[in-house]
Amino acid sequence: MTEETAIGQTGGSATISFREIPRTTRLYQDYLYAFERVAQFYNEEGLSLDALARHARTISGQSFARNEVAEALRERNLAAGATPATLENIERLRRPDSVVIITGQQAGLFGGPLFTIYKALTAVKIAEHLRGVGINAVPLFWIASEDHDFEEINHTQVIDREGHLRRVVYTACPPREGKPVGQIEICEEIGTNIDELLAALPESEFVSRLESDLRQCYVSGRDFAEAFGCLMMRLIGHHGIVLINPLDERLKMLAGEIYERALVRLPDFAASLVRQSASLETSGYHAQVHTGPEVVPLFAMDDGRRTALILRDDGRLALKGSSRSLDYDETVKCVRQCPDHFSPNVTLRPIVQDFLLPTAAIIGGAAEIAYFAQIRPGYQLLDRPAPLILPRASLTLVEKRHAKTMTKFNLRLQDLFEGNEAVMRRVVERSLDQETARTFDETEKSIAGQLDRLRTSLQAVDPTLAEALKGGREKILYQLQNLRTRFINNRSRRDEATHQQIERLTTQLYPHRNLQERELNVVFFLARYGYGLIDRLYEEIDPGCHDHRLVAI
Repeated sequence: MTEETAIGQTGGSATISFREIPRTTRLYQDYLYAFERVAQFYNEEGLSLDALARHARTISGQSFARNEVAEALRERNLAAGATPATLENIERLRRPDSVVIITGQQAGLFGGPLFTIYKALTAVKIAEHLRGVGINAVPLFWIASEDHDFEEINHTQVIDREGHLRRVVYTACPPREGKPVGQIEICEEIGTNIDELLAALPESEFVSRLESDLRQCYVSGRDFAEAFGCLMMRLIGHHGIVLINPLDERLKMLAGEIYERALVRLPDFAASLVRQSASLETSGYHAQVHTGPEVVPLFAMDDGRRTALILRDDGRLALKGSSRSLDYDETVKCVRQCPDHFSPNVTLRPIVQDFLLPTAAIIGGAAEIAYFAQIRPGYQLLDRPAPLILPRASLTLVEKRHAKTMTKFNLRLQDLFEGNEAVMRRVVERSLDQETARTFDETEKSIAGQLDRLRTSLQAVDPTLAEALKGGREKILYQLQNLRTRFINNRSRRDEATHQQIERLTTQLYPHRNLQERELNVVFFLARYGYGLIDRLYEEIDPGCHDHRLVAI
């Protein structure tokens, strides 16, 4: 049996429905598999590539500040080490018929989790498809440089040489609370983090290139967004991805108009979010972000900190966590004149993005797709065309050694969702000691049957005795299950090699009981397989497939 067959023990294919994956929300499941149930919260055209092409053609004829944005992008991308393919795409953007396929992510340490790469490659693949049908499409990656939650981006994870998870955390020069990550400069101590990361990676011919890229991108004095962009360009720039940093002053000045519109329409904007959130919840779904009539969709940059604004009952705007407040009309004027003193919150950010860019589609994961269900009315209110939102590729990379383990013990990825103890039980009972497992099954069935017969007899004599037996039955079967668990643990300890194989399998394929793509950094796989893996992943991405996919490497 090949490794492809092993990883495909999911009904004959190498895909898994998100309905089978733990913690997948009902909203995301219906979005993927029953779109008609959620169409009212999205663009009703749906998720197909044909629908995207139709929508893209309507966007391509509309007016945007394409040239001004392209000029800012050219300079920023050149600073990140832009490839010829990226520069060509920036020139494409200048054309009056251009459309954008955009995705984005926070500037996670050393590139962040694997799905960051999958997002970018999905955008590239879909843009390529549109160009194939005559639409001038450009793939963009929005670096979330305005985000201020440093704890979300200051770490990454790989698997070390012993097969254990290794978390690398940057703790040097802690920034002030609320400071955008795109304004946080990296200190010299980043070199220690790079050393730690490299020490964990397997020795290979590919590590020297990785080390060079990491040390050239993550250097003292560069901010986190710049370092992230530099590394992304080195990893996937040859596919033509264009990076966009919303902290660029030229983009801020262009965005000032939509900031002002949102503030002028503030009561209506807030009310539309409240209504949409209520509609979601009434339909049985969840609201991804808290909202209320007092919520303002802009942050104020207060002494270098990104501070939320609240609309007070008296019409003034209060700085959250402070007794200070701002006059509403003066704030509108300030937004118009100095938009770089403000920053959009999550409900306005996509609209700002799609004000700056001729966006045909946003590529997102479950969280972004949930956000968009809430904010779509804001597009209409601010007179902007709403894009389609399409799911990113979702992958689990399965190395040959782990595919063999799965084949040997007849395991599927779904089996790992139950936890390590449950996996070991399956392995012991299916492979290591089938005879004892059968004996336990027979014993449990026999005892349960005899106790049921006894309860029936007692019921005829004295119902209170039958009720008393009910508790005794549960205790007896519990003790039998406890003995079975002790047997499994004992048997797995005796077979240390198997125990280690299963631990390494779950650590790599379902770390921390979460999908691999959400926990591991791509550098672990690049160290083992080289940069050619990026191109392999690009080929594996199928924009028409909305399931989770297992990829043998």
